[in-house]
Amino acid sequence: MIAQFDVNTIWRRKFGQALQRRLPETLLFAPHGLQAPKGDRIEGAVPVTLPPGWASRTSSLAMPILAHRARAIARHRGGTIDMAIFSSFHYLPLARSMRGEAQLVYYCSDDYRGYAGWGGDAAIAREAELCRMASLSVFVSAALRNRAIAEYELDPATCIVAPNASEQRFTEALPKPAELAALPGPVFGTVGVFNDRIDFAFLERVANHPEVGSLALVGPLQDCPDGDGAIKRLRENPKVHWMGAKSHDEIHTWMAGMDVAVIPYAKTQLNHFCSPMRLWDHLAIGQPILATDACDQIARQSGVFVVRRGDELDQTISSVKTAAEGGRHPQLESWDDRVALLVPWIS
Repeated sequence: MIAQFDVNTIWRRKFGQALQRRLPETLLFAPHGLQAPKGDRIEGAVPVTLPPGWASRTSSLAMPILAHRARAIARHRGGTIDMAIFSSFHYLPLARSMRGEAQLVYYCSDDYRGYAGWGGDAAIAREAELCRMASLSVFVSAALRNRAIAEYELDPATCIVAPNASEQRFTEALPKPAELAALPGPVFGTVGVFNDRIDFAFLERVANHPEVGSLALVGPLQDCPDGDGAIKRLRENPKVHWMGAKSHDEIHTWMAGMDVAVIPYAKTQLNHFCSPMRLWDHLAIGQPILATDACDQIARQSGVFVVRRGDELDQTISSVKTAAEGGRHPQLESWDDRVALLVPWIS
């Protein structure tokens, strides 16, 4: 029996649910604090209430509770946990307690050093120990894998890359939302949270380009610095249309309604190492993608139009517009495809 600990984020959840489809006896655990909404349940997952601060330096206080719950559920189902998948270094105390009774796997779904309050030498040391204990370490980007191998002195043969992925619904031909259909084309657009990971100056340059009909921004704008006034100018630009937040269940219709997808990441460490779901979703839709070079995985992806220097924008926009006129070319890489990468290790 396989247990994946922590499917609370959408990308871990999608991976876990794909694993559960392939191996129905997989247990997915969704730890939460005492204040979690009563009706907030994840399909296919086992909710476990833990003390406050369980995903922090005090996680060792909560791990015995999670371990007891996991072992009890496995026994109730007539088995034992033969493989344990841990999604962050906060589970190191649990991994230590399960060492020897189960195969340990580390599923590194992000650059945790870039999370507020998660960095520092202690966090790096904990992740290094978890990687060394694991018989397999799975990283969502080559950049994460390469750094771990170099810094933690890992055996490359035990480290694989399994990027984030997309779903079948993103390949479906759908009518545009009325709000997008009404905009002058071509419609360039960005979907996601607008925060300090976004290069707003890049979006402003895209919006002001004469070959761009409209720029649609779909997602919530979180509090973030606007030192150069780019956000304010985007709000005032008649070519820019802020659509607000949309649910994940309907986001594919908004993404598909854009002629050109824009992934405007700023140059940050977190962006460099990440594996953006929006990349794989737009590839599944098949429209051309215009992006900065801030994310290593995006910059290396074939078919993405990457602006590496400021003076390349004019030529790149002309190229991406021509590509959009040539029709869509969907490339679906699913979560089931990602799980298939683990089959040699779990069969």
